[in-house]
Amino acid sequence: MAHLAIDTHFVPEKERATYLQDAMQVSPMPLINITESRFEDSGFRVRFAGKMLGDALMTRFDASSLHLKRTSKEISRQSSGILLLALLHRGSYDQTFEYHAPFLKTAPGDLLLADLDAPQSVTFTKSACATCAYIPRDRFQPLIGSTSPLKPILLQPRDQLHGLLAACFMACASMRDPTPAAAAAALDTLTRLTLIAHGLHLSDHQALQPPLIEARRQQARQFIAARSDNPRLDPQMIADHLGLSLRSLNLAFEPTGQGVAALIQATRLARAKDMLLRLPDRSTLDIALACGFNTLATFYRRFVQEYGVAPGEFRRTRARSTDDRRIDPADSRKTSGT
Repeated sequence: MAHLAIDTHFVPEKERATYLQDAMQVSPMPLINITESRFEDSGFRVRFAGKMLGDALMTRFDASSLHLKRTSKEISRQSSGILLLALLHRGSYDQTFEYHAPFLKTAPGDLLLADLDAPQSVTFTKSACATCAYIPRDRFQPLIGSTSPLKPILLQPRDQLHGLLAACFMACASMRDPTPAAAAAALDTLTRLTLIAHGLHLSDHQALQPPLIEARRQQARQFIAARSDNPRLDPQMIADHLGLSLRSLNLAFEPTGQGVAALIQATRLARAKDMLLRLPDRSTLDIALACGFNTLATFYRRFVQEYGVAPGEFRRTRARSTDDRRIDPADSRKTSGT
């Protein structure tokens, strides 16, 4: 299955429970008890959109007035072998466990790791939105045991590893049609970084070192993408934001063959290229400044070096190509007299 969609928005109140139960039973998710949800509430809502990334299910989840429960009964009927990683974007939820103290104070930005083969429940009283990953437990082997439940953790933005794990998590969620090898590599990085957050020490597990470096690269890439319009953005600013020395940042990118400064320039140029095509009424100067270039001359020089053509000519050539594709072949034959 490539995609999964569940949406109760247009489902009548009396049919919500049946619809949701049926939809979840045919999904890759484990067996979940939803009977304590408040289906009669006017604000009841479940919207669930998911896709497979390798053998993991990546989802976007919106819910309100929903109560989900995995009791010993559900677990004995259907063992899932799944660990859940969830990043909360909006709202909050109440999470309780039979084998661990509850997480009662959640807020946007929190990252939850939970073993879905352990008794637990979660309640979304008001509207909440999260990105979730349902990851096979086998991916965490052999660094964790195969039988006992994995202790849940709630990683908050103030925690040291939060930024790295969140960056890797969202990089996985945003992947579009990756190759099987790329999907597997991304999931390996995510799972091993999750285990570092869970308490495994780098000194005890050398296999955890490469994922930590990849996570730093992902965090740097996302910082660059978000701030490429800032003309003062440079490697030192990125290193300061990540809490790294400039040398450590440069070493993290060394295996890629592209330095940090080169990545900043490539990101700015790619954004400029996109804006030239999408915003035909925007001047070249405005686009150059919006993409973090101090002067039009610098923008022209860098653009020609990268793409072999000046920005204005690039825009005109692409515009002509688009116009040519819009011509109806039948109209073309009429014009030529054939």
